[in-house]
Amino acid sequence: MKVLKISGIIVAVLVVGIFVFAKTNHVAPLGMVSSDEFDNYSGIAIKGYDPVSYFVSDKAQLGTEDYQYEWKDAIWYFVSEENKNSFMANPEMYAPQFGGYCGFAVNAGFTAGADPTSYMIKDEKLYLFNGADVKAEAQAGGKEFFDKANANWNKK
Repeated sequence: MKVLKISGIIVAVLVVGIFVFAKTNHVAPLGMVSSDEFDNYSGIAIKGYDPVSYFVSDKAQLGTEDYQYEWKDAIWYFVSEENKNSFMANPEMYAPQFGGYCGFAVNAGFTAGADPTSYMIKDEKLYLFNGADVKAEAQAGGKEFFDKANANWNKK
């Protein structure tokens, strides 16, 4: 009886832990997000990072409220009026793939929040990841990794 009680407590702790992890990392099945939707937990796309900065300065830079633009039900921040105008002229070029969710998660068939400082530009497209370790796995996976992630994203 005591073993069952301890097992029950362990299972309950695991369930709560999984729920908390899923909530904080925005983990969800791919079918629960629209291809027109961006990960904007707080209403701010890519946690306030300027999507154009990845391309023009080759680094992740936080934008400001001074330069913002609403697109696809999210507010996008920029570091300058010039970056904002570039985005407005061609948002599909600068917006991260997979709605700003972690590319590794999409490859695995679900969504998870991404760390905007863990990114890669491949074939002139911006990909975000949930950390350096999964970014490294994506790089190691090469073309097949991105083909699978794109197929998963497009079939939802």
